[in-house]
Amino acid sequence: MQIKPSVYVPRDARQFIGPASKLATLFDRKAEHCRNAGDAVKVLIYGAPGIGKTALANYLASLLTTHPTEIESVNGRSVSVELIRHWQQCAGYGSLFGGYTVKIVNELDTCPRAAQDLLLTYLDEMGPRTAFVGTSNLELSLLAERFQSRLQQFKLAAPDTTALAEFIARWQLPPKVCAQIAVGSGGNVRAALLDAQSVLEAA
Repeated sequence: MQIKPSVYVPRDARQFIGPASKLATLFDRKAEHCRNAGDAVKVLIYGAPGIGKTALANYLASLLTTHPTEIESVNGRSVSVELIRHWQQCAGYGSLFGGYTVKIVNELDTCPRAAQDLLLTYLDEMGPRTAFVGTSNLELSLLAERFQSRLQQFKLAAPDTTALAEFIARWQLPPKVCAQIAVGSGGNVRAALLDAQSVLEAA
């Protein structure tokens, strides 16, 4: 495998690990249905840090769109009243390329309180061929109920150590090293990839 572990990006459902692969397969089916029906998509992916939520959000967005410019991705801390108003103003124009327009908000739970009410209004007003994908590190019970009621929720679990060790083995590391990385990561895929990168660079 030529791609460095530290910059690895899954391109299809089979390239995700464990539970993330199953969820990506589900998104394949969901996106196919939505492309045909044109329904608005409102999704929340939640779970522990570093297990693939952002990668899944980007993957779903790529399935719905026909051009990268149709996707806008921001961190929850960067969501402002001005940004949401801009989204509202642009909503009526749709996509220049015929696909969905997608807004991704990573760490939705960190969205400033001043912007939350307007963001909820934006979610309620979303039209056909628009999508909103949020991610959160919080347990669902800790995320504001008013967001929960507007978003279809998907909980992502961490991969087990066996699946993670098998994944790291793609970079031709010794099985013992792969197992050590998998156990040491505690299920955090991002940490495991960075550890694998460090081992490769030290070799």
